[in-house]
Amino acid sequence: MILYRAVANAASVGTETGIRNHLVIIALAIVFFGLIDLLWLPFSNVEFSPRNWVDIGQVTVALIAAWAVAKFVLKRLGSDAGAMASAIRYLSKSLLMLVSGSAVFIPLTIATTVFMYLASATARPLMDEQFASIDASLGFDWLSFLAASNRNAIWSSVLFYAYHALGPQVPMVFIIQVMRQRWDRVLEFIALMAVSSLFTGPLMAMFPTAGAYTFYKPAPELFSNLTAQAGMWHYQTLLSLRSGAPYELIVSKADGLVTFPSFHTALGILVIHALRDVRPLFVVALIVNAVMIVSTLPEGGHHLIDVVVGAAIGALSVAIVRILGRVPKKAVASEARSTAGT
Repeated sequence: MILYRAVANAASVGTETGIRNHLVIIALAIVFFGLIDLLWLPFSNVEFSPRNWVDIGQVTVALIAAWAVAKFVLKRLGSDAGAMASAIRYLSKSLLMLVSGSAVFIPLTIATTVFMYLASATARPLMDEQFASIDASLGFDWLSFLAASNRNAIWSSVLFYAYHALGPQVPMVFIIQVMRQRWDRVLEFIALMAVSSLFTGPLMAMFPTAGAYTFYKPAPELFSNLTAQAGMWHYQTLLSLRSGAPYELIVSKADGLVTFPSFHTALGILVIHALRDVRPLFVVALIVNAVMIVSTLPEGGHHLIDVVVGAAIGALSVAIVRILGRVPKKAVASEARSTAGT
């Protein structure tokens, strides 16, 4: 029994330390982007809309209300061990975890979104020509790949659905980990997104691009089986930002503007890693996101170099978060021995 308690406590120490480290990573990313946003906004044509404060207020009230309800229910249940009480307790704890995760994730999303728009509001020359040259030096012909992807309607549909399946996967990961009551995994996923943003943000600011579709200007028949606006959803917003005219940013209506590096690719790798110990879903995520990464070229309109760098960022983010979230074995063993002796 003493040995069991020591081992259980060692696992608890490791989990708690990992949680603390992940929170530090997330907090540093929020502070990093938040400070840059505050310093940059006064000198940019991007304006932080007052509507954002209304949205933030409404979300905050909703989160506080949900937290209060869950806490109240748990208090009323007390130590009731009945089946119904256990089910309600599980749902209440899950709600608390979802609220806590949202309270961490939302500030990160706001800070990185504002940065993305600030970085896009530049008059610096676009670098699509240079990136197309890099692709050519790698032996990659983007137009030929687009034509091949469009040749079969079924395959084109697979690429379309795989590309657009990434968005729902992010909340899905949160919900799955909340259902598993894995707070450590919830924070790990947010920390992964924070670290990948720390790489992606500066790179997109230093190397502005508009995407492969704007550079190659393919004939419509080359992507007739793909989305009519494939790879061009962001373009009008990008032009508005680069025009220098005042731009009112409403975060809840923001478009994804990152073309280099491919954040789709990085995020796909993060989702696969996040589901690594949920075997059936891991296999599905691996297959779907492998196809999704391929689809970032014809459907997402990325250059090949965007995808290569995005994949590197995803892999590097996983490695960094695993290292920083790891607990030194000596510290865990020491804590376990301390508990075993009590």
